[in-house]
Amino acid sequence: MNEQANTVAKEKRGLLILAHGSKVKETDETVKRLAEAVKVQIADTFDAVGYGFLQMANPTMAEAARQLAEAGVTHVHIAPFFLFRGNHLREDIPEELENLKKEYPHLNFTMGGSIGDHPAMTRVLLDQIEKDLSA
Repeated sequence: MNEQANTVAKEKRGLLILAHGSKVKETDETVKRLAEAVKVQIADTFDAVGYGFLQMANPTMAEAARQLAEAGVTHVHIAPFFLFRGNHLREDIPEELENLKKEYPHLNFTMGGSIGDHPAMTRVLLDQIEKDLSA
């Protein structure tokens, strides 16, 4: 086995689903349910799945990263649950990510993009419109 394959085999991967956060408690529960559903579907890919919020709710991004670190992951992939690549994805999250890299230098962090331009979003929007019109 080559060195790169050996390194990948040792890696314990964590997924951090990151949402904006809200003062409305129901939104927190929605993200929690989403994280639980994702966890079931990607159990073969990630050893641990967590969720956090950029602002106004807990756990924060930093708290969620700490929970994953305590679970023994070596790689944290941050999946932003944001529609667009606005200021939060361009500035706020990368700034927080730099802080996490300093706090957890032993962890490898990666971050995905926004979900708004994903082809499945058209179907999600159309499904919601159908639901709204049939109500």
